[in-house]
Parts: sequence; structure tokens; C-alpha cells
Amino acid sequence: MKSIAALSSILLLGITSVSAAPATERQVQAPTEFDVTKFSANTVPHGTGAFISFDVAIPNTSVSTTCSYSDQSSVDELPGVSMRPCDNPAFEWQFHQDPSQPGTEGHYRVVVTYAYDGPKKVGGFHEWPATDFPLEQYGAAFATYYRGTPDFVIANLS
Repeated sequence: MKSIAALSSILLLGITSVSAAPATERQVQAPTEFDVTKFSANTVPHGTGAFISFDVAIPNTSVSTTCSYSDQSSVDELPGVSMRPCDNPAFEWQFHQDPSQPGTEGHYRVVVTYAYDGPKKVGGFHEWPATDFPLEQYGAAFATYYRGTPDFVIANLS
């Protein structure tokens, strides 16, 4: 009878120690790239306003969102857009033109970040030459239009 009681105690202690072990947290992997599609940017000819819009997705997942901006104050140049959330607030983005260097126009750049696994965040950027955003004449008015490829990959995430 003593041996059964001792065996029961050992088994209970073993079960207690196993159940009291801390649960390991599941590590969420950072994405390695963003797929950007339907990128468009333009100002409004014969009026005031600017529009920038694109979709972004993490490949091989169901995670995606739309990022957009519009204003009613830009005339013929695209504005710099400070960091702002996308429709899915885990994504944020900004858009700007780098300062010009002597003899050249500054590159345009979009930056996209994604918050994952709690406080962790990853981000990257895509840049274009200014020639992809020509100032075009429409009668007596001018407007800037993005004329580059609407789909691209941001692979420089860190």
C-alpha cells in the first residue's frame, strides 16, 4: 500500500511539474517582401487635388490592404505624404520626393512598414526616377502623373 501511495505521489508530482512548465510563445516570422499592385499617383489638371493609391500584400498569406491619400490643395506637384496608416492599420506608408542634387531631380520614394508579432515592425521602400512622374500639359493647365509600372516588389525589408 505504501508503494502505491509513493507511486501516486511521484506521478502527481510529475504531472504537476509538466503542467506548470511555461508555454512557449509562437514566433511569427517577419515578412521578407511586400507585393505592391495598382500603384497610381497624380494631380488634377484644371483644378486642385492629388491622389496616391496602391494595394500591398504579403506573399503567400492572406494579409493585404489598400493605402491611399487624397487632398484638395495640391496644384501640379505631388505632395509629400507623412507616415499614415493604410486601411489595415498594421501597415503604414509615406511618400515623398528626395531633395534634388545639382543637375538632377530627386527620386520619388514610397516607404511601407508592417507591424507583426506584437511590437515588432519591418519596413522597406521603393524608389523611382523623377522621369516616371512627368509634369504634363493639358491645355493651359499642368498635372503630374505616375507613368511607371503599377506593380512591383519591395524586397529590401529590414
